[in-house]
Amino acid sequence: MSEDNLKNSVNWQSKKSSLTRDRIIIAALECIIEFGYESTTMAKITKMAKVSQGSMQYHFPAKLDAIKAAINYLFAKRLTDHQHDLEDVPDNVDKMAHAIEVYWRHLNEGHYVAYQDLVIAARTHPELAIVLKPAYQRFVKAWRRDALNLIPEWNGKREQFELICDLGQYQMEGLAYGRLNGQLSDKKTRRVLNFTKDLLSKMTADI
Repeated sequence: MSEDNLKNSVNWQSKKSSLTRDRIIIAALECIIEFGYESTTMAKITKMAKVSQGSMQYHFPAKLDAIKAAINYLFAKRLTDHQHDLEDVPDNVDKMAHAIEVYWRHLNEGHYVAYQDLVIAARTHPELAIVLKPAYQRFVKAWRRDALNLIPEWNGKREQFELICDLGQYQMEGLAYGRLNGQLSDKKTRRVLNFTKDLLSKMTADI
């Protein structure tokens, strides 16, 4: 085999290995969404990814290894999707109201369901909490940077900015949690969501 052919072969094998790893990571996240963290197993991830047990073991020797990679992918995916949707502000729509509606949509998708399940599991799995906490902190930092870019009036007013973000983020995340298993009706949810939009829009206008 010529040197060029050997190099091409090595590059292809490297790319193939990377693609297989990505499939496993996505499959791990899909398993958490479908089965929950506790019921996710190496066998289920392998089946979901449609890879061999050997490939699974090569890339991720243990379940936690795959879950760690899935957590990083989860937050990267959530952030990318959020950034994309945040950019498209409709005409004559309050920027704060738009930001709230965008985040609310994301809180009702499978990726956030997976995050909720991981948070609950981390309570009794310290090895999971060690991975989840810093990943979440990086996500929040990037998420708030995007919010600051959307509403530049907040620049130089960090304390008020952080308070508004805390109110909006944790209010909506609490609503999303309350929606699990139908604990909150659509009517109550929308009422609280609209109140949150009005309150935070007013707080932003007063800055």
